[in-house]
Amino acid sequence: MAKAARAEAPKRRGRPPTDEQAVLDAAIDLVKNEGAALATMDAIARRAGITKITLYRRWPSKGTLLADALLHELRKTAPLDTSVPPYDAIVGHVIAFTRGLSGTLGVLFERVIAESLTDADARVAFRDRYLALRRQTAIQIIRRGLADGSFDFPGTAEERHDELYGALFYRFLFKVGSLSEAAAVKLVRNVLQPGPTRQGAS
Repeated sequence: MAKAARAEAPKRRGRPPTDEQAVLDAAIDLVKNEGAALATMDAIARRAGITKITLYRRWPSKGTLLADALLHELRKTAPLDTSVPPYDAIVGHVIAFTRGLSGTLGVLFERVIAESLTDADARVAFRDRYLALRRQTAIQIIRRGLADGSFDFPGTAEERHDELYGALFYRFLFKVGSLSEAAAVKLVRNVLQPGPTRQGAS
């Protein structure tokens, strides 16, 4: 299906959104260029070429829409690949995530988190529509790595996941420590402690 034009698209009054991609792209563009405060449902609807009423049929609040936009951008920029070995999946994701934070993904992440700190609905949407899904998938990969010997850490997969990604978020949000790809891989190795079969992996 052809993607709707962004700023110039005419409104399709009374019709349901036929292109979710156009709405998410509109939200991402507005957050990136104007900031989350100006990325209102009205502005997103205008940019996507639909009415606000139509937009609300799919997203009950701006918080849910921004959470979906962030997840959409993450799936493109830093996918979690469950089809590869656990070590490769986590290292590949951490590298892609770190790289993405220097671009559009980073801008969107900061704006969505700022929105969630002042809006309870946005906070719940961010937790339930983004964090819950991504966290669950990553924990499953880490748990599988512990079972097959890819990792050899003490404690639980949940604890090690939060330690790893919590460190990445902390470094990004507060601009402390290094967020280079090499530093990110070092975090993976320090936190997840590759097993004997991965000791020589870079």
